[in-house]
Amino acid sequence: MFRLINIICCFVFFVTSCQKGKISEYSEYLNHNDTVKYVGKEQCRLCHAEIYDSYVQTGMGRSFNHAIKQHSALYHSNMDVIKDTLTNLSYKPFWKKDSLYILEFRIDGVDTIHKFTQKIHYKIGSGNHTNSHIYSHNDFLYQVPYTFYTQDSVSDLPPGFENGFNSRFTRQIGLECMSCHNAHSDHDYSSLNKYSSVPAGIDCERCHGPGELHVQQKLAGIIVDTSKYIDYSIVNPSKLSEDLQFDVCQRCHLQGTSVLKGSYSYEDFKPGMHLEEVMDVYLPRYKNNDKFLMASHVERLKQSSCFKNDDLSCTTCHNPHKPVKKASSEYFDSKCMSCHIQCNDNHMNECSSCHMPKSNSVDIMHVSITDHKISIPHNNFSNDEDIFLGLKSINNNNPTNLSIAKAYLKHFESFDDNPLLLDSANYYLNNAKYDFVSKIKYYYLVKDDKSLIDFVFSNVIDSNNYSKSDLAMTYAKIGEVFSRNNLNQNSEQYFLLSMKLMPNVIEYELKYATSLIKHKKLDKALNVLEISLSKNKTYKQIYLNMGYIFLLKKEYVKAEIYFNKAISLDPDYIRAYENLLLLNQLTNNLDQVSFYSNKISKIVKKN
Repeated sequence: MFRLINIICCFVFFVTSCQKGKISEYSEYLNHNDTVKYVGKEQCRLCHAEIYDSYVQTGMGRSFNHAIKQHSALYHSNMDVIKDTLTNLSYKPFWKKDSLYILEFRIDGVDTIHKFTQKIHYKIGSGNHTNSHIYSHNDFLYQVPYTFYTQDSVSDLPPGFENGFNSRFTRQIGLECMSCHNAHSDHDYSSLNKYSSVPAGIDCERCHGPGELHVQQKLAGIIVDTSKYIDYSIVNPSKLSEDLQFDVCQRCHLQGTSVLKGSYSYEDFKPGMHLEEVMDVYLPRYKNNDKFLMASHVERLKQSSCFKNDDLSCTTCHNPHKPVKKASSEYFDSKCMSCHIQCNDNHMNECSSCHMPKSNSVDIMHVSITDHKISIPHNNFSNDEDIFLGLKSINNNNPTNLSIAKAYLKHFESFDDNPLLLDSANYYLNNAKYDFVSKIKYYYLVKDDKSLIDFVFSNVIDSNNYSKSDLAMTYAKIGEVFSRNNLNQNSEQYFLLSMKLMPNVIEYELKYATSLIKHKKLDKALNVLEISLSKNKTYKQIYLNMGYIFLLKKEYVKAEIYFNKAISLDPDYIRAYENLLLLNQLTNNLDQVSFYSNKISKIVKKN
């Protein structure tokens, strides 16, 4: 009760002090307080049923849901089999009652020599362009190698899985992905991809902020005349300044290399904040190249003369509460003609077909999107070679050197392994304020073990300046390098620190177990791996390392079981085959030695 009285007092102060027509600043919104919780869009429906019922039909409202027939675009498709020719793996979707499954298989001649079936729990994507697919294992979420592209009604590998990068069933759905494709989720911050609950679609609170306080006040009878005053219990984006309105949209409609500030997470941005407080978003810039990414609507719009010369925002043309596909061309024409009166006089129509043409984005195949760079069409295309000019922050005109350095490091890790990116990162790091985590990442990526070790021994990390995930990743990198250089006691210290901070990141446990095996601490390594296996049974590396421990212990039957389990998860897992070859050499099984030698040769030749 005391808390509610305080909230009401603050609220009364804001209402009595604001004036009609005032553009609000984010610092005044009471639902920005960290104690205010997210309540879910169903709570909003109790008072805003008409808006809710319309919104859930939008692309955002349909962005994420359970993979049942009702929500799946695949249900009305041909359910085509797709083949990754580079791996010789094929994928077939099928239904069992109302549940979707993906079968991975390989055919050699007339024989099916590999089969792996995975139940699908969620579909991601509204169906306007795609449906991709996610499975859950003990609440850890992963993407599978099958996407249905609805515009062309074709199935293919998902974006990022093509051209030899098929990660099969291991791509983690982290918070960076989830925070734009769904409502506020209950992410387990001791992990990279574990969620205690998953909502169904982007909801009202993504654009209005957490709603607990707003609901409490309405239930308490505190009603604000929003025709005269701003209701500071929740954010109304239309009452924000133009820049803050754009930040609401470009939080997700600005795809690129995002660099978080300090210890912020991807869930910390709230509507009404300046996006640059939480993150800087970078895009590569090229000479002789005007290509664009799928989610680059705001960035493209800001290049338009209409934006530069007029008071234009996303909501000038889009009503986020209504499906864009149900809006007629006349609706959008009227938006253009409100400024371009001469076009109205000449009875012109379908303005966007010429001035905002649909074309393919550079990052997603089988998808055409409306280019939001409003321009006069021309054919002055250059045949000159694209020249990379560097990374540019789109939402912050004055990023720090440290932010720029982090962008180059992340872009190298995520998108482009060109070593020149690391040269740029090093330049900006040398001209930035001291940052322990970024220096470690740089030395790790350039594989300069000596400099990393010297840096760790001569510097102290201030853990208060970093998020748990950044610290844990840094400690794991240090542990790996120390282990590689036989600094055994130091390596174990850092591995334990990383695992203490993030106990549900299997990769850190695997690195630690590998180090323990290297230094002949087999029982300790086996204990770590058994803990990992109890959390997640989908990691081939767990079975490989357990098999190798039993091989070293000369328990060959157990070793073979674990190696074969690893191969059942990955039919081309060459390290498992190499260990099976070694096992059969040790047991003098010459036929199997010959079999596995040939198997390894085929895999090496194929790759």
